[in-house]
Amino acid sequence: MNTKLKGDIAEQAACLQALKFGWGVSKPIGDRLPYDLIFDVEGELLKIQVKSAWYDSKKSNYVIDNRQSKTNREHYKKSRYNSNDFDFCLAFIEELNVFYVFPVDVFISYRSEIHLVESVKRQRKPRSVDFREAWTLISTRAVQFERSE
Repeated sequence: MNTKLKGDIAEQAACLQALKFGWGVSKPIGDRLPYDLIFDVEGELLKIQVKSAWYDSKKSNYVIDNRQSKTNREHYKKSRYNSNDFDFCLAFIEELNVFYVFPVDVFISYRSEIHLVESVKRQRKPRSVDFREAWTLISTRAVQFERSE
């Protein structure tokens, strides 16, 4: 399965989850924007980036790249996201049907990869564990927007 197809599956899984929460979902046309979806949560529009994780058998964990890839016919380039590119990144582990919900500032604070550890044998929990299925971060953010108006 190529990375484009894995990304499409992750986006559809994110749409389904948002709909189950009763949120509106919009998809921008094309893939030139730094976000993949827009969630309408309590009337607030949030830009969502979606990433699909892959399994690193050497490290026994799942990995996502926290950089954006830009391609054209001649060049392939990876660059860092900025804090205004999106509001949340959803990292999807398809094999486990699990999402990690990262606020943009947390997501861009990692160097180039985020390791998602699903093993219970590990002594020290990674920082990413706080964001496993943390959907309330999105709903809380929408409520904060609403109150600040």
